[in-house]
Amino acid sequence: MTTIRHHITIIAAMLALAFTMGACKTLNNSTKQTTTTSTGATTQVTTPQTPEQQLTAIVATLGNWQTLQCGGSMKLSGGKSLSSSMQMRMVRDDAIYISVRPALGIEVARLLITADSVYAVDKVHRRYLAEKVSLLTAGVPVTVSTVQDIFLGRAFVIGQGTLGSGDTRKQVAVTQAGNGCKVTPEQHYKGYGYSFTYDAANRIVSLDIIPEGSTKAAYQVGYDDVKATTAGHIAHSVTVNASVSGQSFALDLNYGDIQWNQSVKIDRSIPSSYKRISASSLASLLGD
Repeated sequence: MTTIRHHITIIAAMLALAFTMGACKTLNNSTKQTTTTSTGATTQVTTPQTPEQQLTAIVATLGNWQTLQCGGSMKLSGGKSLSSSMQMRMVRDDAIYISVRPALGIEVARLLITADSVYAVDKVHRRYLAEKVSLLTAGVPVTVSTVQDIFLGRAFVIGQGTLGSGDTRKQVAVTQAGNGCKVTPEQHYKGYGYSFTYDAANRIVSLDIIPEGSTKAAYQVGYDDVKATTAGHIAHSVTVNASVSGQSFALDLNYGDIQWNQSVKIDRSIPSSYKRISASSLASLLGD
């Protein structure tokens, strides 16, 4: 059976981010911000007593949004250790844009994921990657919206959308997990399942990627600093833990000053004078 790492969207997204961060690999590492988990709400939240109540409460924290823009930082550790400030912009169901800006607000690289393509531009080395979005999805029915949910800490059902949309509530199982609960979509894909863990206040804690037949997660996205916003409960600190070619890696994303539903500008241009890098060389970037 094909190994899991060939089919997990977040692994390929990490590789693409590593490509863009290669532009600032000579910079000193910044210290990861210490974050404190907070709902940002003023009302007391109690744990629902039944699975249906728990699911209803979780879905109620998932607000609507159309655009996002924010500042923040990103750090990649493992085979290489890189860090930088960044700007992120999203248009729901359409695009994810990350601009890497290590110093003085000057962009040295950018990553763009659209409904059908993935672009990464390294301005320092004058190179770029341009591939079909299947580079990330590998046959799994994942959309830009799914990747956005991963980055923001919103539960989803692969192929159906964000939890609570359509009939997704009927396609998950809810079980007790400590003082919180676990939400597990019933459909598995490409040899793995996945589940979302929540605490007693219905704040997301993790997304776990689990091989079929196993109870232990092979990959995990951890969430912290979950705050109530106009777009619902959003994680402001995200850590992706993964393994590529036997080497463990972690990608930390920290968001600050998120602005919702305003006009955003996304640069979709590709410099004509840059050298194109093939997708086949992408996996080697984490080990450079």
